[in-house]
Amino acid sequence: MKFIAGFVHALQWLAIAASPSLVGAFIGVIISLQSEQIYSNMVPLWTAVGFIAGAFWAEHLRKTIGLSYFFGRLLGARDLPKNK
Repeated sequence: MKFIAGFVHALQWLAIAASPSLVGAFIGVIISLQSEQIYSNMVPLWTAVGFIAGAFWAEHLRKTIGLSYFFGRLLGARDLPKNK
């Protein structure tokens, strides 16, 4: 059971680290399209920068509040107040 719990925590950590990676990849694509060099190193470079930022964020969340608590708060958040 510890293996499954560790696997789930690893997936949660990767999910947190992946969102800045996608933003970094998008920034890299925009920069490479503006410079008209599609095959430049901008996309992998900005993706790596995003992943490093996401890794620091994921580690901060893991050490302070916990990954399961963070995702629990995201899934349990109420978007709309009750109408009376």
